[in-house]
Amino acid sequence: MPRLLIATTNPSKFEEAKKVLADTSLEILGLKDFPQIKLVAETEDTFKKNAILKAKGYFAETGIPTIADDGGLVVDYLGGAPGVESNRWLGRDASAKELAEAILEKLNGVPQEKRTARLGGFIAFFDGKNLLLNENWAEGYIADRLMCEVKPGFAYRSILIIPQFGKPYGELTEEEHRAVNFRQKNLRELKPKILKLIR
Repeated sequence: MPRLLIATTNPSKFEEAKKVLADTSLEILGLKDFPQIKLVAETEDTFKKNAILKAKGYFAETGIPTIADDGGLVVDYLGGAPGVESNRWLGRDASAKELAEAILEKLNGVPQEKRTARLGGFIAFFDGKNLLLNENWAEGYIADRLMCEVKPGFAYRSILIIPQFGKPYGELTEEEHRAVNFRQKNLRELKPKILKLIR
């Protein structure tokens, strides 16, 4: 059975990927299946470069075709911040709630029309020879307060309003979430190309 590595330690992100790939004959593995693996540091300055870095890095370690992604929150008023630092711009010990509240504080008093933002990023597939890339974004604007529970690993879903649904990302139904989730959209769009390469 062909194997595919989903390069994440986040259980929710891993399960999302498994759902998208559930109708394939692939054996889906995650980084937790390799407890001795050396984690690839996200040292690049763009989501695209970090996704490629991780896909190539984990393939080099495992020899298994690998999917990796990098994404985060881009706030126009903040010049694109927090961007590639989305999960660590307050330090690695900051909680998801602290990250969300810090964005709200920085936008305190800023009118809605200047609070435009997006969640998204890139996915990369690498099998030692072929590199595939895809990009998707969920467009919206930053609320003026926390709109729902802040879940670990998903800080900004509690403050990003998705206009097409009129509610925060974190309150989207499963169907709505599927329509905007950049990881799922990226993987669905790349899936046919990936299957041609590793079947």
